Amino acid sequence: MMSTAEYLESPAQAAERALALLGRGGGLSAAAVWGLSGVTWQRLASLGTADGLPSAEALAGGRLPGPDGGALALRMADNTVGWLVWRGQAPAEAADVAALLGGHLYCAALRGEQSAARLANDTMLEISLLAGECASLDRLLPRLHKLMQRLMDASNFAIALYGDDGASLHFPFYVDRRDPAPPSPQAMLPLDDGHAALAAWLLRGGKPMVLTGERIAELCRDEKLAQPAVLPAFWMGAPLVNADGNPIGAVMLHAYEDQAALTSSEQLLFMFAARHVGFALDRVLYRSQLERQVWLRTCELEGANARLRAEVASRKQVEKFQNALFRIAELSNSSLSLEAFLSGLHRLLSEMVSARNCVVALYDKLSDRITFPYCADEYVEVLHPRKPAQGYIEQVLHSGRPLLVDPYSQVPAVVEDGGAKPQSWLGVPLYCDNELLGVLAVQSYDGEVSYNFRDQEVLEFVANNIGAALARVRALESLQQAYAELEQRVRERTSELDAVNAQLEFDSLHDPLTKLPNRNYFAKALNRAWDGFVAGSGDRFALLFIDLDRFKLVNDTLGHLAGDHLLFEAGARIRSCLRHYDFLARLGGDEFAVVMFGMEGPEDCEIIARRIVREFERPVILAGREVFSTASVGVVLADRDHYRNADELLRDADHAMYCTKQQGRQGYTLFSHQLRIDQADQLALETELRRALEEDKQLIPYYQPFIDAKTGKLSGFETLVRWQHPQRGLIPPALFLQMAEESGLINRLDRYMVNAACAQLQAWRAEGRVDEHISLHINLSSANFHDPDLVAWIGGRIAHYQLPPAMLHLEITESALIDQPETAATVMQGLHGLGVKLALDDFGTGYSALSYLHRYRFDVLKIDQSFVFDLDRKEESAAIVRAILALAKALDLDVVAEGVETAAQLAMLQEMGCSKLQGFYFAAPAPAQGLDWERLARFEQDIRSAA
Repeated sequence: MMSTAEYLESPAQAAERALALLGRGGGLSAAAVWGLSGVTWQRLASLGTADGLPSAEALAGGRLPGPDGGALALRMADNTVGWLVWRGQAPAEAADVAALLGGHLYCAALRGEQSAARLANDTMLEISLLAGECASLDRLLPRLHKLMQRLMDASNFAIALYGDDGASLHFPFYVDRRDPAPPSPQAMLPLDDGHAALAAWLLRGGKPMVLTGERIAELCRDEKLAQPAVLPAFWMGAPLVNADGNPIGAVMLHAYEDQAALTSSEQLLFMFAARHVGFALDRVLYRSQLERQVWLRTCELEGANARLRAEVASRKQVEKFQNALFRIAELSNSSLSLEAFLSGLHRLLSEMVSARNCVVALYDKLSDRITFPYCADEYVEVLHPRKPAQGYIEQVLHSGRPLLVDPYSQVPAVVEDGGAKPQSWLGVPLYCDNELLGVLAVQSYDGEVSYNFRDQEVLEFVANNIGAALARVRALESLQQAYAELEQRVRERTSELDAVNAQLEFDSLHDPLTKLPNRNYFAKALNRAWDGFVAGSGDRFALLFIDLDRFKLVNDTLGHLAGDHLLFEAGARIRSCLRHYDFLARLGGDEFAVVMFGMEGPEDCEIIARRIVREFERPVILAGREVFSTASVGVVLADRDHYRNADELLRDADHAMYCTKQQGRQGYTLFSHQLRIDQADQLALETELRRALEEDKQLIPYYQPFIDAKTGKLSGFETLVRWQHPQRGLIPPALFLQMAEESGLINRLDRYMVNAACAQLQAWRAEGRVDEHISLHINLSSANFHDPDLVAWIGGRIAHYQLPPAMLHLEITESALIDQPETAATVMQGLHGLGVKLALDDFGTGYSALSYLHRYRFDVLKIDQSFVFDLDRKEESAAIVRAILALAKALDLDVVAEGVETAAQLAMLQEMGCSKLQGFYFAAPAPAQGLDWERLARFEQDIRSAA
């Protein structure tokens, strides 16, 4: 659409008309009209010698034409759109003419801007439409270049896009008038390449850039970029972004020195157009990517469809084979003759391959002949048996592998027994249990039928089932023979099984070492004897319970093999003392039991019991040594009045045996009514002891003092336990200590006494009665050495009562060292680590006391009272005491003599140099509140006076 001014005149025509109008007055010698065209000034018209007048740029800079001239700015809407300049006298209407001329030029400028904007909008719209019209970049980019040339000089234009890896660029469109080697559209250029360097730099910045040639050279030098092959005078570029705002490439435009640089409006238009170009490229690229994905997916689906069709065909073929296999299996299990079976098999084979001509050949190794139980051929009716020759069948038999012959194979042609030459021949071996039986072959005389490897697989499949059928007759004969062999083996195995069962039954009822009846067999025999005795159908009997004394010592010393020999010898000796109808059994370990029938009274039982005890007085030779192992025997006589079952008899016999051991071993004990009462009393006493350990008043510590033999001073106490029973009164230790050890209560009793003694020692220290030089002796049972917490517990008691550890002396007997030598050494080492002193009690009464002094670390020896008792009457006792004192002095051990009861014993011990004395001569054991401290103090004065 054109303005009114455009319909009248152009800006140049209007300027000439205006100058002509002003020149009519004759006062002007020269005049000119300048107009702004874009960003440049253009002289639209002139009058007279106008070359000497100032230019528009000079006028805009404030220069005037001189005193004889003037100038007026052509303005409209505060914009200078031109200049009117003159020399001479200006007419009066010059200002009006300038105003009209300014309006005309302003309208012309608006028209130009409107036309440029219309062109830009149309171009942007066409760029947007290109994305829908062009399916590929090859069609899009040339048209896009033409559209850019509408807007500006785009003779040197390029578009760079990122590669798939994001680390390279390629130029699908590149136009340069001077570049001697433009990049290929398919070439992926590294980011530091000469063509891609500026584009990569632009993309890293992420903003449009306008550069001059000098700036490009400076930038390449500073950023260490590869300089373009031909340096442009002007370069401009803008990033291309997709709809998500992510960069996909760059668009670039440059000009050389012979080209005009782009104006600022053209530069802005380029930046604006770059966004539309980016969106258009994004749509085309996205569509291309989507089409590629669709194509790839289509290919995948086509492949899957092809595989599915192949699988369907394969399954149909498998179903066909399975059906054939099922029908072949039916034939194999039928009662048809071999010829009928092979004929039916031929029919089934013809359904899967071209098998008009089929032959089955069998090879007999013994006769070395080939027979043909089945032959169906167009030219040969019957194939006669023959020796192996050079035919196809012989080649299969020789190789044991299939043979395929077709017109293209290199196998020489063979004609079988006067028949025609086959055009194609296929044979496979027949196997049964890895034994080659013969050949299954098909052949074709038709040149259009040629067998392949697929037919070979089918034939091999069928051959596997033919082999099984052919082996059926052989299997039947082998089965009959196997039945006969099986019957014979069953008879043999039955006989062996009977022998094994008899042996198992014997082993389950007898001891494997001594071959005597075991505990299970003995229990059955004992119950049978008891039931017969109770019912009156059997004789009265007696039960002997026998245990070997010190068997563990023999086993640990000489080894288990020697122990086994001792047990075997013991069984033989006991058997020799019995009658032939008495029942002897080994119950386990070193325990034996005997049921003696026909015992009417205890006298009969005692005769055999004494005989058994005497038999063990003879030595046994073990490992070249003479070993004595005595026997402890318990005897009980069956009695209907006191027993309800056989188990009670065994219980009382065991108890009688233990009574023998308590009486010193090597003997027998006849269980009586009194023992039964004592046994019940022991059980009751054990229960009452458990209750006493839970109270604080029944178990009372008694204290017996030690006196220093030289000074008479009090040097310590031994703590002894007494049981103040509420009904039974004061029970001596001999009645309950053994029961406590057997019932496992001894550990609790020892801890009870240690705790009570430590509490009393703390009380005496608080009262000032004793100092750190006083020692408190407490007996410790051997069972405590099985307790891993003993050392920690005693350490806790010492810390709880705040006692010096050296005041506490634990007395240990030799039994603890015999039972657990290694454990005892570990526990004693831990006690010494606490600072506690250790005393060896009853020294001289054991088996190897000297070895204990050598192996273990003791602080005190206590001479047993049996030596002190005869000290003034037997020289042997005095000699033993002197030897003990000499030994203790040599080992730097303290000595306490127990059982001092007379002044003569006191005098002899003082003379011998014994350091500490204990006994009734000084004081009897008494509870803490019953100690006579004044009497104990007087001993110091008495001994000093005697000295």
